[in-house]
Amino acid sequence: MEILVRRRLPRLVFIFLTFCWSATAHAQRLSIQGDRFAIDGTPRFVTFISYFAAMNAVNVTADLKYVRSKGFDGVRIWPNLNTGPVQLMKRDGSLSAEGLSTLRFILDRARDEHLVVDVSFTAEHIPGLDAARFRDAILATTAELRDYDGVLFDIQNERNVYGPFGKPLSAGDVASIRAGIKSVHASRIVTASNSSEDTAAFASAFAAQTGLDVTAYHDPRTGAFYESSWVQLVVGALRANGKPAYLQEPMPTRYPYFPSSYSSANYREQMINAKLAGAAAWCFHTNIQGDRPDALFQSLIESEPEPERNFVNSLIPRVNLRTSNGINYVVAEGGGGDDVNADRLGAGPYETFTVSVLAGGPIVDGDRVALRTANETHYFQAVGGGGGSLRAVGEKIGAFETFLVEKPGGGAVRPGDGIRMRVNDGAWYLTAEGGGGGRAAVNRPSAGLWETFTVFFVR
Repeated sequence: MEILVRRRLPRLVFIFLTFCWSATAHAQRLSIQGDRFAIDGTPRFVTFISYFAAMNAVNVTADLKYVRSKGFDGVRIWPNLNTGPVQLMKRDGSLSAEGLSTLRFILDRARDEHLVVDVSFTAEHIPGLDAARFRDAILATTAELRDYDGVLFDIQNERNVYGPFGKPLSAGDVASIRAGIKSVHASRIVTASNSSEDTAAFASAFAAQTGLDVTAYHDPRTGAFYESSWVQLVVGALRANGKPAYLQEPMPTRYPYFPSSYSSANYREQMINAKLAGAAAWCFHTNIQGDRPDALFQSLIESEPEPERNFVNSLIPRVNLRTSNGINYVVAEGGGGDDVNADRLGAGPYETFTVSVLAGGPIVDGDRVALRTANETHYFQAVGGGGGSLRAVGEKIGAFETFLVEKPGGGAVRPGDGIRMRVNDGAWYLTAEGGGGGRAAVNRPSAGLWETFTVFFVR
């Protein structure tokens, strides 16, 4: 993808002042377990959003705080992008001092927000940079970023199309750069993305042959990009090498040739199907900020109701739970900090719960979740680990605040589905006594009608 140059004022003073604050909070650590990513040692389906013009963004701190508040796990940035004066690399293979300090600033702010970062290099945006000097620059970047554990490198965005002088980066160059990175920082996660100019099977074989850690792929542009059968076909081919499959650039939003790219529901469906198919990560691929670094990311997202705003606002699940009598809803009394009952006749703030999916992504059968109440402080808690009362008094997510979702028939949890929730790895199910109209508890050793709740999503 090529983006026109856009000039804006340098931010040297701002970066210098905030660079001194280098994050003291514990960083997210991104690693690999089998064919999955793990964050801080826990396997997770990782959701990214494109934030290509980070290097020249007007307010990185505000942008990343917004991204995290909406439930994303990470951002994808292009440090060589030419939409402003600040770029990481120079044509001689050295690093720009301003570019490096800007990149560190971005990574520090990401660390503050517990976000991981996909750093995707684009040699074509640095005129005169050849493959050998591109390698030098990537290795220099590797050395400078050793202290950042929440980062992965994409050696070259769409390396089968782009690279030095706008020509493809060869497999030999990819393997050489990958080996150089590992010699400097052995644990750095490395990929080199391929576009749909080649097949998913080719991308999988390429990652295996060149020793990449991850298969990053930009899947073909098709109106069926979100359909289950299509996603399974693509992800299945990517996973054939046993490495994490990363749908790094799915269909771009508002792509004029495909009306289906204007629907937030379709992007949500693709994300759901990617998780179900076993993908390790998925990126919401919007270029809304690529040539607009002078505007706040939130303002840009909110300027496009479909699909950007509606997708972003729906990423964190918020639900109502209706009991089996079809009349009553589960409620956290007082909005949290008290009992949980199942006796409300309608759904309002106290009957609305924010769902934390511990494995990341949308809710699917088998996920472990925690339910946070309207006061944004308390979680549902099976008192004593189950066998008795259910209260909304948990102050952090632990074993007693974790519930296993069971959806008869399996698959994703969709609006109107019936689900059951069992406390963590225990035997006790959440129940609405009498099927609704009374108290809620976690005291049933098996699931029946009273232990089945209909889910409604609040957008």
